[in-house]
Amino acid sequence: MDYEKISDTLLLDYKTLKVALYEECKSLFEDYPILLDLWKQDAYTTSELEIERQAPDHLLSDSFTDLYKLFTESLYSNYKLTKRLIKFAVENYRDSIIESQMGHIQSLVVPNQDEKNDLKTLKTIADQEYIYTNAGTEYHLMRDIVTKKSDFSEKDTGYLGAELVDNQGLLHGFAELRPVPLIPSKGDEDQAYWLDLVETTLNSLDELTADIFDLISYLWMTSEKDSEGFINFHSDDALMLRYSDKSVPPEELKFKERDRFNIMRRVAALTSVWVALSDGSERVKIVNTKDLEKDKLYNFQDYKRMFEVGSVRIAFDKKSDEPKGIYSLQIKPSSLLQPYLDGTKSSLGVLDLKVFQYSHFKQREHKRLTRYLSRQFKIRSIRNTIQQPFKISTLLKEMHLAKRLNGSQIRDKFEEVLDDLMRDNVIEQWYYNEEIDESKVGKHGWINKYWGNITVTIMPPSEIVNENKRLRNGKILPTPIQPNHRISEATNSIQDADFIEVSLSAGTTQQEAFVFDIPDNVIELSPEAMKQRITILGYSVRKAAEEMGISHSTLSRYINNKTKRQNKENDQKMIHWLTMNS
Repeated sequence: MDYEKISDTLLLDYKTLKVALYEECKSLFEDYPILLDLWKQDAYTTSELEIERQAPDHLLSDSFTDLYKLFTESLYSNYKLTKRLIKFAVENYRDSIIESQMGHIQSLVVPNQDEKNDLKTLKTIADQEYIYTNAGTEYHLMRDIVTKKSDFSEKDTGYLGAELVDNQGLLHGFAELRPVPLIPSKGDEDQAYWLDLVETTLNSLDELTADIFDLISYLWMTSEKDSEGFINFHSDDALMLRYSDKSVPPEELKFKERDRFNIMRRVAALTSVWVALSDGSERVKIVNTKDLEKDKLYNFQDYKRMFEVGSVRIAFDKKSDEPKGIYSLQIKPSSLLQPYLDGTKSSLGVLDLKVFQYSHFKQREHKRLTRYLSRQFKIRSIRNTIQQPFKISTLLKEMHLAKRLNGSQIRDKFEEVLDDLMRDNVIEQWYYNEEIDESKVGKHGWINKYWGNITVTIMPPSEIVNENKRLRNGKILPTPIQPNHRISEATNSIQDADFIEVSLSAGTTQQEAFVFDIPDNVIELSPEAMKQRITILGYSVRKAAEEMGISHSTLSRYINNKTKRQNKENDQKMIHWLTMNS
């Protein structure tokens, strides 16, 4: 049969219809040659029973039978088909046709051993409630900078750069975007495509990139590595965790090609970020970053890439032979990040998997607040200050709400995000620590002058507190928390988890290297300690009082030992401020 000579308007009989379905649909499945080989045999071979019935028989493959029924019973029920109608369907119902075959494709494609191991690992993670991440300040700043493309600006080096500055205005290091393909490549195509990806680095910096930062780091901690320390990473590793329906097995989830390549584009962005951290324990207060001259402040380590890449697998268009996107790759945290993950500088905390399921477009604030609270819950679990209140202005700064929002919208969004986190069990509960004076709401500057200074209490789930305390040692890397790893309300105890011993490199046996934002020593409140801390930070009394949420006169009287009556609420605010600035 010469298929090309068949008219587009000819009404097709059963035998010719099978050939037409194969010839017109095969372009959609060129990546699956096993399927097409099966279809070709089905299309060009017709049994006597088929001729008698003018319909598929039991000898026809299930996949081709479903394709036939899709066109004859769904897309064109009660129609006589022509080549023109089939071509129209292929052009306009492409996704539906592909979707109808995904189950058959997965049953035909046998994953290699690496892919099987990756799937097993992802199944384990998907069944958990949490993963582990480093809770230290520097790690947090490196992860956070990959969400802030607006912080990068042109530097004298010719690269786009940004400062790593914490909430207290202390400089911890610098980041630069260096979009140069440094991976080994046997062919020009791999390197050229990688270059094309890294050139989009700046536009790929967002909350999804931070998710991938966390995921790759966690997979590296818990997965098998090759002799050079690389793990295999597939775009599906990230996409799988975005789906909360655990009733669907991971191997049955289906992802769009565009989504896969978008994930790998962000992986490329991560490999283009280079960081130089401060060399030593010094910290410099940044007053005006425009006047920043790093060499005159204190010593910095050399710039190091955050992630290193080994081999890369690229998908190519079979017709044009043009690269379509990165399919999978080998990756590992560089020597810059590894100490935060392998036990050398570990201060591991628990991060709820819901952070991956929130949309990086519509729920950006949910992601940011979940990460921030993860760090705070770790710190407060260790210090037994779980009930310590959060100042609303601090939380708003972390959430990075859109500037276009007015005061009422900011309050509504703030409460909505916390309600969502409570509904999703990211937090146990939250509440205002004082009744809102609605007469002040809506007045000029009410967010900054009134509501932003109010505090809220945010309580973590009890299992988070216990797990963070268990991780305090830092000498061991925990295996993933299992779904039945829950707190007994009656005994308020937690079952022991399994551990994997982590060998420390020479010279790192002192576990005091596990540094948190807040030192482990108890902060003693005294006028002398308060005055000394204000002086060290270079603050005025008024600025310090403003950050504490107390009046200037109250703080001034306290420093000068003129306070007549102790106020427990003010004392708590001052202790909190000293703790956060120590």
